[in-house]
Amino acid sequence: MTAAVSGESIVIEGLHKRYGDTVALDGLDIAVRPGEILGIAGPNGSGKSTMVKTLAGEVTADRGRVLLDGVERAASDLAEVVTIVHQEPQVFLNMTVAENLLVGRERRRVLNRRIDAAESELLADMGLGAHVHTDLEHLPLAAQQRTEIARALAQEARIFLFDEPNSALTEEESEDLFRRMHDLADSGRVVILVSHRLHELVVHADRVGMIVDGQCRVILEGGDLTEERVARELVVGAATGGEAGPEDRAGEAAAARAGGAGDSAALRLSGWTHRDGEFSDIGMSVGLGEIVAISGVEGSGARALVHSLAGFAPATGSLRVGAGDAETNGDSRSVRAAVAQVGFVGANRAENLFFNLSVGENLLSRLSTDICDRLGLLHPRTLRSAAEHLAEVFRVKAGSVDDPMGSLSGGNQQKVAIGAATATRPRILVLEEPTRGVDVGSKSEIYRLLRQYADPEGQLGLPGMEGHGEAVVLYCTEDAEIFEVADRVYVIAQGRISGELTLSDYDDVESFAADRVRLEAGG
Repeated sequence: MTAAVSGESIVIEGLHKRYGDTVALDGLDIAVRPGEILGIAGPNGSGKSTMVKTLAGEVTADRGRVLLDGVERAASDLAEVVTIVHQEPQVFLNMTVAENLLVGRERRRVLNRRIDAAESELLADMGLGAHVHTDLEHLPLAAQQRTEIARALAQEARIFLFDEPNSALTEEESEDLFRRMHDLADSGRVVILVSHRLHELVVHADRVGMIVDGQCRVILEGGDLTEERVARELVVGAATGGEAGPEDRAGEAAAARAGGAGDSAALRLSGWTHRDGEFSDIGMSVGLGEIVAISGVEGSGARALVHSLAGFAPATGSLRVGAGDAETNGDSRSVRAAVAQVGFVGANRAENLFFNLSVGENLLSRLSTDICDRLGLLHPRTLRSAAEHLAEVFRVKAGSVDDPMGSLSGGNQQKVAIGAATATRPRILVLEEPTRGVDVGSKSEIYRLLRQYADPEGQLGLPGMEGHGEAVVLYCTEDAEIFEVADRVYVIAQGRISGELTLSDYDDVESFAADRVRLEAGG
């Protein structure tokens, strides 16, 4: 049980923050009381993450102030009493779980500080007991996220900030996290939860602040705090913030069912088997213009299967791209030939993007001779024009393509990652949890982009490079997302395909989810 403390209120007054031409915070005012969970919602690019990073002392505001119990505190002072769990785990992959837990709390007089009994119990309680001495690079994203959560819980902080903390967690792991949040609030701590999942905000937050364009427009509580009201505020915020409006989203569900009508296959697998046994004897096909989802619980082999399509998991068997001009039987030469025609976007945004580069440089990062002249030279004007074209096509909300990558919201970072992967027009686009930690407005926009990319006649990419995409394969864990974007889904259980579902056969997500769960259980 978390020990009680005399809580401190936190008040934000007139906070401003600008990244180049991008205004992240524009006079933000909000107050949080000790003993409560304050939810934060808003469209992507609204300033949510910038607010959290400012409170954590990771970002210094241009103007405004933060007060704790009525006393103004500098960013360096805030870092001493605040701990944060990021949407993208901020961990050290070359260090063990135990070493990550101790970061920032090492005892200076002890060179090799070891975790104590309470810390060992915490790790065991978080399902990490068997991995205490394992380097994080060998553990899945969910374990990395649980490690960062454990590190935050182990600190004697007064203010706990959770920025999309369960984006890689299972439903059971998420419920355990929320239980811990309530324990922290009950002990007098300040708890702030940023989430795009409306149900979680309504169930677990005492109040929800709606942030739009760097300002807190309204705080919902009591009878006003419903999923419908939060969704309504988000739609209004997305419309004013330049995200996808209702007219863009109309008819998308119907369009998503129209793909894959052709007889030709863009991708075929036969006898596809993971060398370490994660999956075996996979036979599947993806039609031209089709979006196919791969579904399965952690450990089922579904995630490894998607990784193998991009060459990140060793496999043998037959993988045929298009009409068969690129087929692999597992040897290195044929793997390279097939993978060269596959674009991949992983679940961890930090591994897809270069945060030391600008937005434009990231959008062009996968191109090579495509943007060179006949002498192999790169021209700044040509590069800028190409970057601005991609930013416009993918509706990246940034003041300029020269803005730093880290200044963008999570949803806009994801658009950049997908834009960079599709800029080279790979014939197959493979994505792992493409809308993890993305709000409802940007989700719809990403779905539209994926549908447009799958269309062989779709105009997406750089001028002169449009219309070559053939299919999209994605690994997804959310029923609503699969139902919204996919044409078909292959369900993986115990390393094999346990069934195939066609989304046009279902009128609602509930009936689809029931069949998918049954297949995931092996039935």
